[in-house]
Amino acid sequence: MNTLKRLIVLVGVVLGLLVAGCATPPEPFHYQPDNELKPGPGILTGEEGVFTIYGEPAPAKKEEPNPEDASPDEPVSP
Repeated sequence: MNTLKRLIVLVGVVLGLLVAGCATPPEPFHYQPDNELKPGPGILTGEEGVFTIYGEPAPAKKEEPNPEDASPDEPVSP
């Protein structure tokens, strides 16, 4: 009977500590969506927070003639 009282007191103390631990006020939560960039510098952006690519711009692509638009008299280049 003595061990049963000790077990009940121990369970009561543990439950009391759990309830007291959950009673702390919550910290403020600032929601930030996952699909948006986080403010500030990142791994690749450095301290400026900007990723800059240096070099010459790529040349503009030339439109290739569509064989369906060519007249039957004109040869189609491969």
